[in-house]
Amino acid sequence: MGHKHSFGQRLTQQVSLFHLLLVFALLTVVVATANAELNLREGGIHLTISATGVRLIEVCLAGPIENAGAPSVEKTREILEFDLSQSSRFKLIKAEKSHLRIIRSKNPAIFSRAKSVSKADVFVVWDASGDDQEFTFNGEVRDSRSGKNIFSREFKAPMVQQRAILHQFVDEIALMLSGKSGTAHCKIAFVSDWTGHKELFTSDYDGHDLRQRTELKSIVLSPAYSPKGDKIAFISFKKNGPVLSILDAVSGRIDDILSSEGIVAAPSWSPDGRHIALSISKKGNCDIYLFDVATEQLERLTYMWSIETSPSFAPNCRSIAFTSDRTGRPQIYIMNIDGSGHRRLTYEGRHNESPAWSPDGSLIAYTSLQGNEFRLRLIGPDGDGPYSIVDKALDGEAPAWSPDGQKILFSSRNGGPHTELFLVNRDGTGLIKVVSLLGNCTEPTWSP
Repeated sequence: MGHKHSFGQRLTQQVSLFHLLLVFALLTVVVATANAELNLREGGIHLTISATGVRLIEVCLAGPIENAGAPSVEKTREILEFDLSQSSRFKLIKAEKSHLRIIRSKNPAIFSRAKSVSKADVFVVWDASGDDQEFTFNGEVRDSRSGKNIFSREFKAPMVQQRAILHQFVDEIALMLSGKSGTAHCKIAFVSDWTGHKELFTSDYDGHDLRQRTELKSIVLSPAYSPKGDKIAFISFKKNGPVLSILDAVSGRIDDILSSEGIVAAPSWSPDGRHIALSISKKGNCDIYLFDVATEQLERLTYMWSIETSPSFAPNCRSIAFTSDRTGRPQIYIMNIDGSGHRRLTYEGRHNESPAWSPDGSLIAYTSLQGNEFRLRLIGPDGDGPYSIVDKALDGEAPAWSPDGQKILFSSRNGGPHTELFLVNRDGTGLIKVVSLLGNCTEPTWSP
């Protein structure tokens, strides 16, 4: 299920970040609850999570019966079903058409049969209409046992906002029923060369609403969303070399904030938004530095002759995972935020890179060279593991965690001519393709 590539082919077709830094470094020398249960409370249904796991809330969508085939209605159904199916909190239950009238009924005598015909915990009863200009949506969540309306929403907006409205609605359902917002509203940023240059793109988490955010006609690398989602740090290449740049996600303004005599690479925001960790080369080798966003001061964290790169903050801001080839081959290490206490984490495999710390701090995803292909692996910060999370036939690079820590976005060639973006649950289930263009899509990152 995939082409095998030699190292020479991979360096020209899909160069890993570590290989890229190695090439640049050489050029610099030359150039410069036991079970979860649902409880009906005053505020509605709440999800109780125990130490042993969580039971997904079973949700049944009950859309309109009349005019059900209208384009705006069909598109609404498609988006709601996708968002709910991708949520880490819900299990989507589909009702037979003959049962929809019972579920949608506001007559208590008729609705009393709804639980028996659907078996769901809650019903999402909705209606939608629209034309080329305007979209209208009404949705309410009902408890399946009592018929009680837990909450409802009404939206009327330009049709172009249809997806954003429905993403918001699904996330509000998640917040109301579980106490935590969902991730349907999230954006992703990534690099693609489909225009002929490596440029920065953004889209919804499902790959829709694709937007090109840079037109530098050069090279863009390593985008990273800020903790508030209002900025994207990335590396751009100018006449004098690589520069740390920041894009305002709303206005589109780009500010160049840091350059160096050599390499500037792999920016990563701290969870508190105060710092950006990145790799900078001095005299030919790369070390990890902290850039203070407010003061624009640099603090050097590592002092090694080897290549140190791909920093990733622990969610508590106390530690940083990174890649180093200090033993001869790239491996994953962890150090304290002040640069002390270096500790090697990975020992299996001859090439491990691109660590990404999960939002709950329990796992670090990374890329591991297995044979001639890169694979996604997970390991605990205490060294527990490692183990793979996707099929061995599927290569994978540049893992990025969803804000709720339940999904991983990554790039994969998957035997095709171009690198695409895939989404997978942290347990390896639910693999789907979300972005595919006529060019390579790499280095994805999630907004909060």
